[in-house]
Amino acid sequence: MKKNLLLIIFGTILQFATAQNTEKALKNRQNIQTSLLEAKALLEKDNGKLWGKPIWNDSIIVIDFDNSIYSLIKLQNSKTDNGILYSKIMEPNSLVFVNTTQKYEGKEYATVLNNYLDDKSATIIHELFHLLQMKSRKFNGNPIEYLDETNARILLRLEYQSLKNALKAIIEKRKTDEVKNHLKDAVIFRKERQQLYSKYLNDELEIETLEGLANYTGFVLSSNDNKYEKTIEEINQREEAKTYTRPFPYATGPAYGLVFDYLNISWRNGLDKTYNFTDIYEVMVLKSKLTITETELESAKSRNNFAAIRKQEITREEEQKKLIAYYADLLINKPTLKVALTDIDHYGRTFNMNGTLTLNDKEIVYSSIKGRDKSGKNFGNFTTIEGKNQLGKAGILSYEKNGQTYFVFPIPSKIEGKKIISEFYEIELNADWEIVKQNDGNMEIAKISKS
Repeated sequence: MKKNLLLIIFGTILQFATAQNTEKALKNRQNIQTSLLEAKALLEKDNGKLWGKPIWNDSIIVIDFDNSIYSLIKLQNSKTDNGILYSKIMEPNSLVFVNTTQKYEGKEYATVLNNYLDDKSATIIHELFHLLQMKSRKFNGNPIEYLDETNARILLRLEYQSLKNALKAIIEKRKTDEVKNHLKDAVIFRKERQQLYSKYLNDELEIETLEGLANYTGFVLSSNDNKYEKTIEEINQREEAKTYTRPFPYATGPAYGLVFDYLNISWRNGLDKTYNFTDIYEVMVLKSKLTITETELESAKSRNNFAAIRKQEITREEEQKKLIAYYADLLINKPTLKVALTDIDHYGRTFNMNGTLTLNDKEIVYSSIKGRDKSGKNFGNFTTIEGKNQLGKAGILSYEKNGQTYFVFPIPSKIEGKKIISEFYEIELNADWEIVKQNDGNMEIAKISKS
């Protein structure tokens, strides 16, 4: 009797848990469907007014962390319960878990992670803008190394402060001249910085056109009512990042775009050009070239919290020197494991853009990164270990040489068949790759010789 009672109780619990899981899955599907349809409605309402071309495209996939993918169009082997939302389990190594554009089943898609759907359509619109933008032109998206130098960071933070002041003036409905004065301060710091580091300008403007315009578009066409406040929050988030080399356009793009819109200037002029916010300001707002005197620069600094920013950045510089010394020892001086990509176009990388560090001008340390081979022609897949993937603990180095991309790992602690294990990372080798030990203590991942 007691045994039967326990079986009944266990069965009831199991049914309840199954029902809960089913209800959770249904809610998840409904949320994904609603999010996609809301974004579609917003973009169909815009109907190309913002950029001259419609942004909505059915080629968008939502990726969930159980490897399920969802779409409003039928994918190969996908199923639907209602004729609206289609889903399937994606094939291994077919898509990278990242908000981006990537090829799937021979077609380019915008991909958005399920946990990014609660921002009033901003991320969906951001990624769909990329899909549209890349039809006109492709832009550089690489980190801009000089932006981690102390003087460059100070000038960028002063620019951020000025942009926040301009946005606050708009929120508080102050006079237009006050908004313009804050905007002028921002461009003073921007132009000063870009003149000091002019050799990086073209790449900087390209990534700002790529990510800055996408973020601006996501903010403007989303259903958020408080766009100016959201842009200030975005600037604050990017300013708090440990590195500025990759995150900066996510702040500057929405800020300049919204201020230009407020001033009612026609600055958006197609998707096949590089946008320079300094030029736009000089031509359309100031209507002359901006000249910066030492007196004017110092005066602008005094209005934008220079003393506190400089103090914080000097302190950070000392910490940065320690980090650089740590990684130079870990990934350059000590023995390492190195590998070259053989098919870079089909190797997906997902990394924390706020957790990178520049070594020797061109080498980038990634504290948190995943790599996935999508063609079977590269060495395999790798990932940093969650919880231990922080700057100052461990990292993986990446650099380019003679047109080839390399990854450099600290020496592993264990090798089990095709699995390479470290305290901070794991690598899963493809079948035709192996570890080769060298006489100097270094290791390389190389393709197995067939001879």
